[in-house]
Amino acid sequence: MKWINQVAKYHEDYLRMVRSFGEEFMAEDIVQEMYIKIMKHGDPERLVNEKGDVNMSYIFLIIRCIVYDLQKEQKKLQKVSDEVLKNMGVEYDYISKGEAEYELEIKINEEMNTWEYFDRRLFQLYRDSGMSMRKIASETRISTKTIFYSIKKSKERLREKCAEDYEDYINEDYELI
Repeated sequence: MKWINQVAKYHEDYLRMVRSFGEEFMAEDIVQEMYIKIMKHGDPERLVNEKGDVNMSYIFLIIRCIVYDLQKEQKKLQKVSDEVLKNMGVEYDYISKGEAEYELEIKINEEMNTWEYFDRRLFQLYRDSGMSMRKIASETRISTKTIFYSIKKSKERLREKCAEDYEDYINEDYELI
């Protein structure tokens, strides 16, 4: 791979070649792409002769192909003016969704604060820990039946108090929450 060191000696010349095609911004990237191409597909005998001179016309052709391919791809891109971007409507309002989520959580927590301590703590443990009822029973030594009925009763209370707000959240009627 001695030949790649010979080719790399003229790096600044390659940058000037790229700039001669009018590509200022991407010049370094194009030269790097040229190095990659000659490493993968280049013929060392065509790149460097027996005397160690680099075949600049061969390098020129590679760079020209890369620049033309880039320019062809850039022409395919649709350009949009700043005015069009400013006038584009936002299809989805993430701020409203986040605010609605927060409001719904506040209402759920306010309802939970009206419950007895045992029911509230048990439901919080079930909701926040991700543990199953059996796991909670084994960890807390409370019977599975008691846990089941307490959580069932808690869910029913939440359905009664927060069902309408939850429906609004699901239907993305955030302003109604």
